[in-house]
Amino acid sequence: MNQPTWLDTKITVNNQPSTATNASAINRPATNVAAIKQWSAVKLFYRQHMPYARLAQKESVAVIHHLGSPAIDDTDISQRKIIAAIRVRPIGQYQLISGLLVHPHYRGQQVSTQLLRFIAPQLTVRQCFLFANPWLIGLYQQHHFVLIDPSEFARLPAEIMQLYRRYHSEQRPLVIMQLNDVDITVNSGH
Repeated sequence: MNQPTWLDTKITVNNQPSTATNASAINRPATNVAAIKQWSAVKLFYRQHMPYARLAQKESVAVIHHLGSPAIDDTDISQRKIIAAIRVRPIGQYQLISGLLVHPHYRGQQVSTQLLRFIAPQLTVRQCFLFANPWLIGLYQQHHFVLIDPSEFARLPAEIMQLYRRYHSEQRPLVIMQLNDVDITVNSGH
């Protein structure tokens, strides 16, 4: 079975001054190469399968790599083929799940369920939202999300509604769902 992991999004540049007396700064790489490789691989995965998706480094990204894919260095997971990813984006005090993506060859194998279970401990009940394609409502309901009726949109946070209006269209109809059930695997925010 493939194991989900959180993507290392801590891509930082070494701000240490580069002087001849600071030997550690000279010997240290300027950036975290493994994190850059992982981030580049995830961006490529989304570009290939969900070209409208725009990733931001402030998002938390969970990925599943194909464990059978060859890697030059077995300790470097960034060299393995990504088969699924999901993003958890902070929107003020809220969370927005977006970009649940499973490679076409791995669909129907419970990979999305595995990712949703993996991220569940990081989610906050009643503060977490997602915009779903209508055919995915059942999947998200299995993971304690409830469908928000359009008549209830006025009670939703302005930040969430603003994003929903940007993403929703006649060509791409989306529904809003909210994490609304307390479960021992989910952070209740208390």
